[in-house]
Amino acid sequence: MLASVRDNDELLLNAYCDGELDPASAIELERRLAENESLKAQYARLLSLQRAVRSLPQYEMPAGLRARIQTTLDADRPVQVGRPGRVGPAAQARRLGQRSWSFQALAAAAVFGAVISSSVMMTIGRYDLRENVAREVVAGHIRGQLAPQPFDVASSDRHTVKPWFTSHLPESPPVPDLAAQGFVLLGGRVDVIGHDPVATIVYKHAKHTVSLTTLPLGQSISDQAIAGYNIRSWSDAQFTYIAVSDIPPEDLATFERAFSEGSPAPEIK
Repeated sequence: MLASVRDNDELLLNAYCDGELDPASAIELERRLAENESLKAQYARLLSLQRAVRSLPQYEMPAGLRARIQTTLDADRPVQVGRPGRVGPAAQARRLGQRSWSFQALAAAAVFGAVISSSVMMTIGRYDLRENVAREVVAGHIRGQLAPQPFDVASSDRHTVKPWFTSHLPESPPVPDLAAQGFVLLGGRVDVIGHDPVATIVYKHAKHTVSLTTLPLGQSISDQAIAGYNIRSWSDAQFTYIAVSDIPPEDLATFERAFSEGSPAPEIK
């Protein structure tokens, strides 16, 4: 029976990431993380989001804005009046000037807040996009596993697979022969990520299948696990590669090194 995810797990994971769980609760959560793939994937997504937020640029408050805020605070302080009397024109002018500075400070603070909010929303948007790409790549791997064959073209000859990609896609990725490193080429297929057809090279490692999906540069995702499948991503000068398999993460790291070393250098145009 699959381990379930509890209603308060999100709160527990947030507290765990922030170091706010007591030792007993932290040990219990770590035990569940080791046994529960869904919880582990949720934890990985939370860590990715934390890294994305921490990567936001740090903005220093402009000196002018700091001075205007101080002016606003000074204007709001009670003024000790020796005896009642009419306020003269000079005092009225000073008060109007203070109000003007207050409005300017408020406007500047609003602009500053809008810049920060925009950066946060852009970062969260990029995070959501990467997560969607990761899920779609894993879905393509699962569909391949459920199909009679996990490829559209079956061949262990890279000179057959690469021309097949060239005839079906605008760009064809390198297809190195990695049999000597323990990853046997099975063939290739075309997956659809978002609305774009992309190349997926299929290798076999022992009894396991490795799907390597190639994307345009700039669409990399974080290494993580989704639905029990490990994901590893890297890039070269031409493509972003996303490898999906149920083999251990260290074996996927070995696959990345073998593929990178076996791929020819890109041609200089």
